[in-house]
Amino acid sequence: MQNQLPKQLQNILMEELLKNPFMGINITDGEGRVLFLNEAHYRITGHTPQQYMGKTMDEIKNKGMISESATMIALETKKSVLINQIASKENTFQVKAIPIFDEKQQIIFVINYLIDVSELTRVQKTLQQIQYSHEELKDKFEILKKELNNKGGLIFCSKAMRNVVECAYRVAQNDVTVLITGPSGSGKEQIANMIQARSKRKNKPFVRINCAAIPETLLESELFGYEPGAFTGGLAKGRKGLIESADNGTLLLDEIGELPMTLQSKLLRVLQDHEVRRVGGNQTIKVNFRLIASTNANMKQMIAEKKFREDLYYRLSVIEIRIPGLEQRKEDIPLLINYFLKIFNVKYDMHKYMSKEAIEYLSNAEYPGNVRELRNIVERTMILSKNDEIKLSDAYEAFGMFIQTHITAKDFKIDIASTPNVTLKHMLEEYEKHILMEYMKIYGSGTKIAQKLKTDQSTISRKLNKYHIKSNFV
Repeated sequence: MQNQLPKQLQNILMEELLKNPFMGINITDGEGRVLFLNEAHYRITGHTPQQYMGKTMDEIKNKGMISESATMIALETKKSVLINQIASKENTFQVKAIPIFDEKQQIIFVINYLIDVSELTRVQKTLQQIQYSHEELKDKFEILKKELNNKGGLIFCSKAMRNVVECAYRVAQNDVTVLITGPSGSGKEQIANMIQARSKRKNKPFVRINCAAIPETLLESELFGYEPGAFTGGLAKGRKGLIESADNGTLLLDEIGELPMTLQSKLLRVLQDHEVRRVGGNQTIKVNFRLIASTNANMKQMIAEKKFREDLYYRLSVIEIRIPGLEQRKEDIPLLINYFLKIFNVKYDMHKYMSKEAIEYLSNAEYPGNVRELRNIVERTMILSKNDEIKLSDAYEAFGMFIQTHITAKDFKIDIASTPNVTLKHMLEEYEKHILMEYMKIYGSGTKIAQKLKTDQSTISRKLNKYHIKSNFV
């Protein structure tokens, strides 16, 4: 197609593509050595051209500037590759690496396209507002939307999550049953999406069902389907079940621990025989699907309590992927916060950013609801904050002061062993001083502290002078 264009137009088109402000471009030679970077590359990665030019992408990776190199993967596999990329534990984006071959099928160049996740979100929002008349454009949009949904939630830099993702990559291509375990809100569904998107069945049906969300009386018919007249209120023609709908594709059973014992035996039989029988029916129907199950329950404990079949558990857990909670990967929290800031800035048409103190405050908090809870807190903080800069006080207002639940004598610098004659009055004063110092960090002035602690300003001023605590605004 390009050869049909006038040469002058070809040059203009090439120049405009390389200057594209929305897509970073990185071109290397056949050894992975950087030859060209456009301006968008610096904006997306945060790295200057001087840090890349003349160096191999392997050297750049070894310096810790990026989490992995799409270029080196493409050189090794001799295939195009699409990965999630992290630069310096701050900027996240997707990279598509395309190897260019000579007539001897030797790689002479690798072209990398970089797209920021927030840019993808903007593209998705824009495309949704346009009525397409061309089917090819519609197909490309659906692919883009699927990539965004499948990859957008996997933001990490910790070794714990890297091990999880690497395991998911390895098992994706094999038709093995996978059990994904981990606390609520830790990202089990995202890992399931990743496995399905990289599997041999990625273009086949992907059927999901939450076993805890459907009443037990309806769950059997939802899973296995039913024949005409099987029960009152059913469709006259009967209905195909979700397992049958997943034929040749993938079935995700979320909250598998909530599956009733009566249905556990039926599911076990399906996994053993690869056949399903509808409710009220006599015939068996052959099914071929890959099963991915997930749960936040302690399966071993449920087995001990006779709430889950042991034989079914071993059928499900051929490969078990355990996702850690946020308390086991706290280094991911700042990265997730910045990612959610980008997402909600696009969603609410905002331009907000979070101060270093606010990020540190939220990074040290505990999140029983894991990534889901952190996402909600960032969204709430953005909506409630009045200015573009989200300050420590905004984070406190949206989340609450968790520091008080972690107070120990060491926090007040009281060494009981070396000061055995310390008085209760002294200890209470140290406690009071600690609280006032924390509130000063958050609110910055005695007036606001008095308002928050519901006391008069003169009392707070006197105590601040007593403990030599200075206002942050002085």
